[in-house]
Amino acid sequence: MPAFFANLLPEEKLREAMEKHHEGNVRPGNDFDLLAALGADLPGAVRALPSDGAIAVSQDASKDKPKARFSLAGVQMKLSVMKNTGRGGGLTLPMNDEQGRYIAKFPSTAFPGISENEFANLALAAAIGMEVPERELVEKSDFEDIPEEFNTLSEGKVLLVKRFDRGAAGERIHIEDFAQVFSVHPSRKYEGAAYHDIALALGVAVSPTAALEFVRRLALTVITGNGDMHLKNWSLIYPRNGDKPALAPIYDVLSTVPYIPADAMALSLGGERSFKALAAPRWKAFANRARLPEPAVLKAVVETVKLVNDYWWHLPERDLVAAKVLERIDEHVKAMTPILNSCADN
Repeated sequence: MPAFFANLLPEEKLREAMEKHHEGNVRPGNDFDLLAALGADLPGAVRALPSDGAIAVSQDASKDKPKARFSLAGVQMKLSVMKNTGRGGGLTLPMNDEQGRYIAKFPSTAFPGISENEFANLALAAAIGMEVPERELVEKSDFEDIPEEFNTLSEGKVLLVKRFDRGAAGERIHIEDFAQVFSVHPSRKYEGAAYHDIALALGVAVSPTAALEFVRRLALTVITGNGDMHLKNWSLIYPRNGDKPALAPIYDVLSTVPYIPADAMALSLGGERSFKALAAPRWKAFANRARLPEPAVLKAVVETVKLVNDYWWHLPERDLVAAKVLERIDEHVKAMTPILNSCADN
């Protein structure tokens, strides 16, 4: 399958859950079967429908419970859901030709406290002036008719994030992640390009301002210890009439170092992935490869480090993060601050 469409499909555990959920219509490992099952509600403005335009429906689908027929790329257990506006409220799967307006990211037994971790990191990003989707923490009990395949055994909150690829009236807004932009298959999302390639593309396709905003987000990634910002976790968005791309809001921001202490950057930054190697020389190398002015890149890094330290230690959402997880994040922020502040000396 072409990389563009392959990157619209879920991966790993989430894919396994979708295949089981659509058992009988989707053969394990068959991309085309899965695209046919999920094609009515893909990320962005793309739809993949049968030639007659009808939405594929399982022959044995229950009339009482809707099938999950949307695709959310990635590996974490998540669903696209709707808020019920009726008297009972709650959250449920879309039905018929409806579209989910929110992404529900479920807690994980492998990564305790991941919902609160991401919630706090999103709050930090918003506090320092980055464009962040609306989000809230909700209870599992708020959901109706969640398929068994997606109900994780982990206790904890569910992170609910408003989809930025859906407009206020439900219109589809096109997005493309950078694996799609670079025609890289999902299996190569950690090695198909480097961070300077993304910055270079942003500088050409969007603006130098967007490229420097990307630098600020990279600095946030480094100081908070997020080792999973691969090609699929950065996107372009095509608002309004869709002819001019912009850098999409920041998403999937969490600290991975509490769970993987020896974690490193998902992609190469100036020829390095190790967090502690990312002092000024690496940012200079990145700037040159991205064709960005060194002083502007170094200034963006230093300013971001200052803002993080101004806000992180007093952020109300810190109180929601598990103590052990928070302790590890704090240690990383303290360790990375002087390393990144070396950019101020150049």
